[in-house]
Amino acid sequence: MSETLTIDRIRAAAERIRGHVVRTPVLERRVGDATLLIKPEGLQPIGAFKLRGAINKMAQLPPNCPGVVAHSSGNHAQAVARAAKLLGIPATVVMPDNAPPLKRRRTEEDGANVIIVGPDSDERRDVARSIAAAEGYAAVEPYDDLDIAAGQGTAALELIEDAGPIDILYAPVSGGGIMTGCAVATRALAPKATIVAVEPEAKDSLHRSIRAGERVAVPPPDTIADGLRVRVPGELTWPILRDHVDHTMLITDEEMRSAMAWALTELRIVLEPSGAVPLAAALKHGRGRCGVICTGGNIDPNLLVDIAAQAASGS
Repeated sequence: MSETLTIDRIRAAAERIRGHVVRTPVLERRVGDATLLIKPEGLQPIGAFKLRGAINKMAQLPPNCPGVVAHSSGNHAQAVARAAKLLGIPATVVMPDNAPPLKRRRTEEDGANVIIVGPDSDERRDVARSIAAAEGYAAVEPYDDLDIAAGQGTAALELIEDAGPIDILYAPVSGGGIMTGCAVATRALAPKATIVAVEPEAKDSLHRSIRAGERVAVPPPDTIADGLRVRVPGELTWPILRDHVDHTMLITDEEMRSAMAWALTELRIVLEPSGAVPLAAALKHGRGRCGVICTGGNIDPNLLVDIAAQAASGS
């Protein structure tokens, strides 16, 4: 398939994944001058949006595919393991040693062979590629694949179909899969909307890349947002991000915590730090009708206890 991401490709992905993913609701809340239209992807069967892209990619593999290999800090790992289980394909997943234990356990429970490496995203990518070459497995990349991005873009497609026109889209960015797909869908369905890519302050690679006009890598980031630690935008996602994103926003770990506490009390939903990043941005600067893609709810139980205490104290 041509390496061009279009709204038609995203619509085809929506048909392909239908029946395998949840069409998550849109939660509407008025906050100051903003109407927040929140897409809670933590309600997916694996607790995150990543199932959309994994199924879209893996459902198109040839029937004689011997297996798949992926690399991930957690949510993509779970998505590939679940998609492999649904589709009857053997899966190997390379995960870092600092991946949340809950995400690793769920990946293993769905039958994937998990290989543990160091914390750097480049290392796990390289190990996965060596396994693909040695075993003849199909690589299911976490973000730098336009079939993956098309699947992820179905989240924004659904949001705008269900909620109507939006003025701003807030979505998180790491390597760029969810942001790329959602940006293309939003530009097609709400062409006047401002597209805002949100990333942790400690992982500002897209912010730096857009300012420089080329892909810029950052050092391994220290942030509680374990799903947003990719150090450089993807080769395939970068030109789409460059051409579609209007603004970048940087969010601190403390702002993530505050957004997680707000979601717990005001929405009665659980967000993991990566999923709270776009909500934090919308709560901080939102105006008008704001689409907010909250990407996951696979929070470490110990962190959830802290967030619940923060919510109870009102801080």
